[in-house]
Amino acid sequence: MKQGPDTPGVGEKKNVAFESGKGMGVRLKEMQPFYDFVLNRLVEQAELHNGEALIPENGRPVVIIASHGPGLAWVPILALVSKHYVDSGCGDLIGGMVPHKAVFLVPGFKEYYKRVLGTPTEVKTVDHLTGLLKTGRIQVTGTAPEGANSILSFKEYVGPFRSRGMIAAAIRSNANLVLAAHQGAETWNRRLRLPLGLSLPNTFGLRGVNLTLPPYKKLDNYVALAQLYTPSMTEKDFKILSARECSLMLNVEAERIRAEMNLMTDKVKTLLAGRRMQRLIERGAGV
Repeated sequence: MKQGPDTPGVGEKKNVAFESGKGMGVRLKEMQPFYDFVLNRLVEQAELHNGEALIPENGRPVVIIASHGPGLAWVPILALVSKHYVDSGCGDLIGGMVPHKAVFLVPGFKEYYKRVLGTPTEVKTVDHLTGLLKTGRIQVTGTAPEGANSILSFKEYVGPFRSRGMIAAAIRSNANLVLAAHQGAETWNRRLRLPLGLSLPNTFGLRGVNLTLPPYKKLDNYVALAQLYTPSMTEKDFKILSARECSLMLNVEAERIRAEMNLMTDKVKTLLAGRRMQRLIERGAGV
C-alpha cells in the first residue's frame, strides 16, 4: 500500500451522473434478472437478517466483506443483498461485486460479470477504487477475500483471506464496512477430507478440498446475516504511517474481520437449523 495522500483529484463527495455498465459498476436495479432467477429457481426460502446495516447513511459508500463458502455458496447472498437494496429504494445506487481474477479466464464470464453483476472490471488498483468510492462514482461494492481458498476446506468456515485490498479501500474511503455471513448452500458442495480427521500443519487448519459439481439441487433454506464493522484502522493511518506499518496493521484487521465472520456464521447456522426444523414440523403437520 502506498504511503501518502489519496489519489489525486479525489475531493468531497458529490452526486455524480454516471452511465453504468461500462466496467465500473451497474445500477443495482439492473441486477433484477439475476436475483429473480437465483431466488426463484435455486432457493426455496431465503432470508436476510439485519439488512438495514447495508443501507448507506450520510452519503458514505458501503463496502461489503462476505464469506465465500465452498464453490457457489456465495451466489444466493449476492442475490439477497441486491434484492434488498432494490426493495429498500436504493436501486439507483451504482454497485458491483469483485470476484477472483481467475474467473475472467473463462470465456464470456468477464462480460457477464461486468454487465449483469456490476463487476468494476476497469478498476485495476486499490487507489483507483478508493477514489471512485470517495467521489461516489461507486456507492456499493464488495468481495469475498478468501478467494481461491474457497476451494480448500479449513477448520473454520471462513478461510484465510488472500486479499486485503477491499478492506484497505473501505478504510481509506471512510466507507461503511459491512460483514456478511451465510449458510444453506453447502449442500452443493462435496468435501474431500484428509483421512482420520487430520489437518495439515501450518495451514490454518487445512482439512481437505471442496468440489462443487452440477446438478445443483434447489436449496430448501438459505440464511444470511449482515453486520456493521468498525475497523481499528482509520483513513488517517494510511497518510501518516509507512507502507510496512500499514501492511502489518491490515494483517491484524483482516484476522479480526475473519474471526468476527466466523462468529457470525455460528449464529447463522443456528438460525438455519431452526428454519429447517420448522419446515420439517410444517411438512409433518401437512401445512
